[in-house]
This record gives sequence, structure tokens and C-alpha cells, in this order.
Amino acid sequence: MQTHIVQIGNSLGLRLPKTVLSTLGLSRDSRLSIQTKAGGIVLTPLKSPRSTWQAAFMADAADEPDNLWGDMPLAESWD
Repeated sequence: MQTHIVQIGNSLGLRLPKTVLSTLGLSRDSRLSIQTKAGGIVLTPLKSPRSTWQAAFMADAADEPDNLWGDMPLAESWD
């Protein structure tokens, strides 16, 4: 697979083929880390710091309410 460097305004850019983008799950506003190694370029997709929060909250969701009062009973009647 080959690509070339293109003019983008006053900068130069690299166009990534659609197959590369879809394989890595990248879209228009995806962020990448760029490193140079052994005369080449390594592009690594960056994950959003909050990308796993939804799954973590769902896994932690309990049917019982949190007991913020420590050892005090939750179902206490004041009558």
C-alpha cells in the first residue's frame, strides 16, 4: 500500500487509505501518536481517557443503594 504527501494549507499532510482507517477504527477527528524509528514513522491511535468509563460504570452498578453512613442500617424507620 502506498500514499503520498499532499499540501494542506501552509502545511503538508499524509492521506491514509480508507482500509487503514477502518482497520484501526480511526475517523476524521481521531488522535494519533507519532514516533520516528529506524528511518520510518510509527503512528499509534490514542484512546480517549474516558472511553472505558461507560463500561466501568455499568459493571459497578449495583441493585442496592450505596450505604454512605457506614454501618448504620439503610432501611430505618423514624416513626
